[in-house]
Amino acid sequence: MVKRILQGIVVLLVIAVVGVVFALEPIAKFMIEREGSKQVGARVDVDSVDISFYPTHVALNGLTVANPQEPMRNLIESETVSADVDAKALFKMQVIADQVVLSGLQMYTARSTPGTLDGSMPPPKEESGSSIPSIALPDANALLAEEKATIQAEVTEIQNGFAEIESRWKTKSEKLPDQSQFDQYKVRWKELKNKNVIERIAGAKELRDDIKAELRQFENLNEDLKTDSAAIKSLSLRAANLPADQSKRMLSKYGLDQGTEGMLRFLLGDEVNTVVQRGLSLYQETMGNMASEEEAPANDEPAAELPVNILIRKILIDGYQVIGGEKLAYSGEINDVTDKQDYWNKPITMALRGGMEQKSQLVIDGIFDQRNDTLKSVFNMGLKQLALSGVSLSQSPDLPLQLEKGIADIAANFSIDGDNLKGSVEGLVDQAKLLVANVTSDNKTATLLAAALKDVTKLVMDMSVNGTVDQPAIKLKSNLDSILGDVLGAELKSQLGEVEDKLKTKLSADYGPQIASFQEKQGMLSQYQDLLGDREAALQALMKELM
Repeated sequence: MVKRILQGIVVLLVIAVVGVVFALEPIAKFMIEREGSKQVGARVDVDSVDISFYPTHVALNGLTVANPQEPMRNLIESETVSADVDAKALFKMQVIADQVVLSGLQMYTARSTPGTLDGSMPPPKEESGSSIPSIALPDANALLAEEKATIQAEVTEIQNGFAEIESRWKTKSEKLPDQSQFDQYKVRWKELKNKNVIERIAGAKELRDDIKAELRQFENLNEDLKTDSAAIKSLSLRAANLPADQSKRMLSKYGLDQGTEGMLRFLLGDEVNTVVQRGLSLYQETMGNMASEEEAPANDEPAAELPVNILIRKILIDGYQVIGGEKLAYSGEINDVTDKQDYWNKPITMALRGGMEQKSQLVIDGIFDQRNDTLKSVFNMGLKQLALSGVSLSQSPDLPLQLEKGIADIAANFSIDGDNLKGSVEGLVDQAKLLVANVTSDNKTATLLAAALKDVTKLVMDMSVNGTVDQPAIKLKSNLDSILGDVLGAELKSQLGEVEDKLKTKLSADYGPQIASFQEKQGMLSQYQDLLGDREAALQALMKELM
């Protein structure tokens, strides 16, 4: 996304400079917003534009870029984006600068109006699947309807696996030596018996060599038969386990697979997924796209002096994020930004430092390296003694769990090699006070939870993220799991068991005939095994006759 934004800004800077040259400054702001919005796919707004020459300095004041995926939020908001740029390169659609300044930067800020291009309101968010046991868990039929394409893809893959093996052996069987081939060998042997000794010996050797070659073919076929028999057994097992495996996968996807060990994840629902996916989306749209090389469009223009589109030695950043009602200020830099890292033979590096009223320390370091074909990234974040207040942990209307106050220490480490993802987040909140707000007397479960959390003064969370950038697998555990589990465990397990049983039953009903047909294919190679045995035995008998 940042690459698209930056490319869009390149276009806007050119428009702005041309506008000033031709005394069209009154329409520069309009052109910037219009063209920027086209580039991003969401609203781009700027309060004003300042341009001066010799050297060429461009500043965009009051820049906001809406998030195409979340129209009621801004992807970025910056008080000023400014740089001394190479004017000649700028007209060639290149950003060449020693330094770019992003001042007053904020990310994911709320908007008062939709950021969609047509100004329409986004559809309301679907209700989260998280809830407490006084409310029904996700409906099995709804889960199956949502996951139908994925389940059918698994069934089709199993079906294709059987079909490929069957087709392969049909072709192989047609190439096996048949009775007519055996008859030819017998005719050759019969003719050799009537020849002199020397011719008979030479001919018999040649005949034996031909038969041995056939037998070696059977050795290979028997090995192939063992391999494909194992593959059929594996496919049959996948088919037999499909209801149970798909039920488990769906429960895992919705954070319902950890039982009482993942109780906090269950209560937080989509909040954890949203935070992780938001970070990964930002990574994909910034460093992922920035590092990907694009073919330059063919044209008759002279080649650019530098073989890059973006070349920025340093981006200076200062900004803040509002956390728990307080401003966490930060500043730092991103170095050696280019769309072709082999130009400098350096990775892109990032370093940010910050704090909140000198009482907390934020440290962020990152390396984004694509000097080889695969983008490798390492990202570390440490946050110490961060004072939190009024932080909502759960948006569930039945259990609005809130961290009323606490002092947080957070350490996050992520590494990405291509699409492979591995990361962890460890969080400790001391002096914590947890609050279950607006508990009604008729909600017995929420009342019990509120009482159980009343004396908690420490919150410990451990999250692991694995899998791929597109499909991260998230596990979240905390010291609250056992506390919440004591209250919710038995009832939750019972309801989860019911949902899982319903999923298995429905899957068995919907895909039972196909699963049964797959099981019937377990013996599909037996006819080929018999065929191989019979023909190999016939060749062995003929070989003995030649001895």
